[in-house]
Order: sequence, then C-alpha cells, then structure tokens
Amino acid sequence: MRKIKNKKLIRSIRQAQDRQAQGKTKIAVFDIDGTIFRSSLLVELVNLMVEDKLFSKSIENEIEKDYHSWLNREGNYDTYINKVAEVYFKRVVGYRYKDITKVSRKVMIKQKRRVYRFTRDLVKELKGKGYYLIAISGSPVFMVKDFAKKMGFDIAFGTALEVQNGLMTDRFVARDSYNKKSKLLKKIVKDCDIIPDWKNSVAVGDSATDISMLEMVGKPIAFNPDGVLVKTAKKNGWRIVTERKNVVYDIKKFDFVHYKNQ
Repeated sequence: MRKIKNKKLIRSIRQAQDRQAQGKTKIAVFDIDGTIFRSSLLVELVNLMVEDKLFSKSIENEIEKDYHSWLNREGNYDTYINKVAEVYFKRVVGYRYKDITKVSRKVMIKQKRRVYRFTRDLVKELKGKGYYLIAISGSPVFMVKDFAKKMGFDIAFGTALEVQNGLMTDRFVARDSYNKKSKLLKKIVKDCDIIPDWKNSVAVGDSATDISMLEMVGKPIAFNPDGVLVKTAKKNGWRIVTERKNVVYDIKKFDFVHYKNQ
C-alpha cells in the first residue's frame, strides 16, 4: 500500500481494513447537492459571499438569465448550476482561502439541517449497518467535507482549486467529483485498500453526472432525478424515489410527460 500522509484518510483506511477482516466491504456513495442537501452548497456559498460583500453584486447579473430561465421552467437546472460554477471559479481567483472558508462555515451553520428526509435517514440507516460512507460532490471540497462530516460520512471528495501563499488560484487540483464520479470512486476504493462488495453496495444521485457511479453498484437509487437520469433509471430498472413536501414516493411504473427542456 502506498504511503498516504492525510491522517483522516489513514484512519479511514484502517477502518476499512477492519471491515475487510469479515470479508468484502459494502459501500454507500452519495451525491450531495439536490440529493441530501436541498439546494446547492456552491449556490449558497456564492449567495452569502455577495451578501457579505466579498463578491460584487454584479455577479448576479452574470447568473440572472440562466437562473430565471430555470426558475420559470424555460431552461434546465444544469445550465444554471454550470453558470454558477463557471462564475464562481473565475471570480474566486486571488481571494484569500481563509476568507472563503469563513463564509463556508457560516453557510454550514445556517443551512446544515436543510436536508431531505429520505436520504438523511438512509445515511443514518446504512451507517448503522456498517456501510463505508462516501460523499462525492462537484461543490468546493472544503464545503463538501464539512457537510459530510456533520452527516457522519467516512470520507468526502469535492472540487478543489490550488491555493498558493494563502490565495486561491485558477488551477484545478481536483475536479473528477463533478463529472467523472465512477473514475473517482474506483480511485477511492483503491487508495483505501477496500475490496468492495459491489453487488450489495448502494449509490444515490439526482442527475446525469451521477449515472456512472450508479452503474457500479447493485443497489442504485435515482433520487428526485433529472430528465436524463430518470430515463436511464427506468431503462435499467433502478429504484426511483422522489420527495415532495413531506411525502416520499417510491416510483414503480410511470410514463413521461415530454417537455422541450426536460
């Protein structure tokens, strides 16, 4: 096994090795934004940075068109969230890392309970059954790790920019958590020396970017899925769950009502 300096990762590896003494490891991998958290960690970070005047309000002008297009159901959510990410990662360059993480901690304090009931309870249930819990999200890694720790995950991964002399740069050092989740998941189990029980493992996601990791497990769950994911889930016979207001639905048989931007 190669040397790993990160103490938390070493501890996770040891926990995984303890589980392996009894055989293969059941893992449960979750997306965060829209799957557990009832918004986007990145969106909430950007909003609070504007509110705290770290970002100029002009940033809202760059996002406004795609936001209202999605809000009015004329466009789709992916276009909007991709614009938020594009603007954030461009604007944040040169900012002090400690200032960004300070705002991030404020988001966690205000929003940490803003979660879906189904996935919140599923995380707790699977943790109690000894699953190795992995969080993978396209939001900034410092937010993802903070959120995942509070939820009881074993390990978490997000998008990261290089920090030099305390300042954010424009160089990505971690980005696979956004659109290459299966690649990242394979790397995680390899680095942690986990022998996965893929057949009995669980993956939960809400969008097309989660499909590759859902395909890896025997128990995939499409939760509040977008148009691309729900079609894939229906085709493959995956479990589909939606949560609206205070009701959780297990969707068995359904037909599509087709819309242009679905």
